[in-house]
Amino acid sequence: MNILTCSTLGLVLAAGLAAPVAFAEGPKHSPAHDAVVQKCTADYEAAAAAAHAANGPKGNARKHAMHAAAEAKKACIARAPK
Repeated sequence: MNILTCSTLGLVLAAGLAAPVAFAEGPKHSPAHDAVVQKCTADYEAAAAAAHAANGPKGNARKHAMHAAAEAKKACIARAPK
């Protein structure tokens, strides 16, 4: 066989064997985890809306409020049941 044909065939076979691994899904979370993450996201969005409201904080105060909201969301998700 031609070298190009052999190498092409080898690549096709290797891709065929690697494809199921590439499309494998990670572990699914429990419904309790999904509910807690949804609540954390809703709380974050409420805090973000309050920070961006017309009478909300301005400048660095807004930046700090958004940072605190992001940190709170991160901590909330970390506490969520797996």
